[in-house]
Amino acid sequence: MTKTIWYSTTSIPLENVPCPVVILEGNKIVGYNNSFEQILNPECANPLSQNIFEIGFFCKNEFLDRFRNQLDKGDEVIDFQLILWNQKNVGVTTKNIVADTQNLTYLFFNIPQISGLTDSLFGLAFKDLKDLLDKFDFWVVIFDHEGKIVLCNNKFEKFTAKPCEDILNKTLLEIFPDEEFYRIHLETNKKLFDKVEQRVHLHQKVRGKEGKEHYLETTKILVKIKNKEYIFCICIDTNELDFIRQLFEESSTLYRTLIENAFDAIYLMKGRRYVYVNPRFCELTGYSEAELTSENFDFEVLIPEESRKYLEWRYKMRLEGKEIPSQYELQLLHKSGNKVYVEVSTVSVGKPGEVVVMGIMRDITDRKKFELELKKSEQRLKELNAAKDKFFNILAHDLRAPLSGLISITKTLLEDYENLTQDDIKGLLTNLLNHTQQTYNLLENLLQWAKTQTGTIHFNPEVTDLYEIALAAKFVNETNAKQKNIQIKNNIPPNSLSYIDQNMISTALRNLISNAVKFTYPGGEIIIDLIDKDNCYELTVSDTGVGMSEEQINRLFDIGESVSTEGTMQEKGSGLGLILAKEFIEKNNGSIRVESTLGKGSKFILTLPK
Repeated sequence: MTKTIWYSTTSIPLENVPCPVVILEGNKIVGYNNSFEQILNPECANPLSQNIFEIGFFCKNEFLDRFRNQLDKGDEVIDFQLILWNQKNVGVTTKNIVADTQNLTYLFFNIPQISGLTDSLFGLAFKDLKDLLDKFDFWVVIFDHEGKIVLCNNKFEKFTAKPCEDILNKTLLEIFPDEEFYRIHLETNKKLFDKVEQRVHLHQKVRGKEGKEHYLETTKILVKIKNKEYIFCICIDTNELDFIRQLFEESSTLYRTLIENAFDAIYLMKGRRYVYVNPRFCELTGYSEAELTSENFDFEVLIPEESRKYLEWRYKMRLEGKEIPSQYELQLLHKSGNKVYVEVSTVSVGKPGEVVVMGIMRDITDRKKFELELKKSEQRLKELNAAKDKFFNILAHDLRAPLSGLISITKTLLEDYENLTQDDIKGLLTNLLNHTQQTYNLLENLLQWAKTQTGTIHFNPEVTDLYEIALAAKFVNETNAKQKNIQIKNNIPPNSLSYIDQNMISTALRNLISNAVKFTYPGGEIIIDLIDKDNCYELTVSDTGVGMSEEQINRLFDIGESVSTEGTMQEKGSGLGLILAKEFIEKNNGSIRVESTLGKGSKFILTLPK
């Protein structure tokens, strides 16, 4: 059992305390003195370790409920009036103390007319009693019947700037030259001595040693000591409380001002509900503070689907008390429907099993845009490097081969002209035409492709008849098709109008048919078809050629991967025509895809706007 009163680093034995004292840990009795035993209900033989409110010590009423509530909250009280089991009034003063890591509450009982208390008080050595009173951080002064001070504590000495020996046997008027203050003091003392009041509460002001006015909250009670009556007076200087309250209010105002004007969004979340948000958070989400902190607000409306699973995982980890990253990135959904990228830093401020989170959000949408632009620039740089390599490859190989052929044929014609027959000359001229046509087509594609890479080609859409474009593309490729006995069929109906750039789509379709002629066996056919859909056209170029594997299809439109393959009659090419076709089709808000089977031919499918 605890047998000592602790205060800071010093202690006083319980039995030296003149009034009944009980020590509580929570509501459980862990110590008491003999004076407390004298006022116990006889039905309670051993109160130790029992709940003080369950041993029949107090009469139950609304005042007891209020006292218990204040005790549970850790509030200290002075002379709180309660009724004991024997219907006697008692004033209870509490003091909260931490001793040996224990949070203890001391209850001091003031019971007028109790002989056990009055007979023992001045039985203490003066020094012990003085030491006891000096432990309290408020004034304690004891007056006799004449209004003279018979004892005071250190707190009163400091306020008056006088030692105890200069205070004893003096009246308050001699300490504080304030007649009104002294008059009220004498009047209230008389009420207590005359038994008009059992206790008195006062609110007074007095001027201290530094000349400053102090507001006092005073409680007085009557006690008997050695059959003599005295006034036991306790005073609290509310200036100190006001100063602490002012500091707290100023600090609160300062921090609230900082939070309210912060550049970052700040919030406090309990469970799945926002209990506080600053103006920047409201601006970031588009919702008002009232909406966000409403009990009916579902925070998931702020979280897009892609971010929701991650937050659910974090919430689960917090409930389980597991460690999770304090900083992360996610998307928020603004009330307008726009997505906002944010960087979030959080700290858990709740108890174990309770999810209370304080978070700070920073808008990083612009940063994310820059990162995206950087990735696009990086990809564009890769494409430009691939285009550069492709360009030099064409110059070094694909353009060199047909020019070498032209030189060889013309050299043969010049050197062996007299020895050549008409059929020989005709064959050489036919080859010359083919090489010239091949070189022209290559240069034409190279020029168009270079324009797309430099951005100098202009996009001029207009209503155009796809039938006429297909007819022109068929005509350009007719000569090469006849040499391989390939039939080209244009099944597009007249007046199939599309809003496109005529030159771009003509070039694209011409290249697709040229590619089909190159890879179709002699005697085969190429069919150009059109399907009229609700909001677009689907134009197809089908052939009965060699077809392609899945791997070849995947590499078909990649500038860095595309490799030219010889045709069914060893025709040469650069592979640039299909890449150019894809770029032109996409510039016209269309698309291109390929269906092919090895040995059975290929089908190029274009979607074009109406």
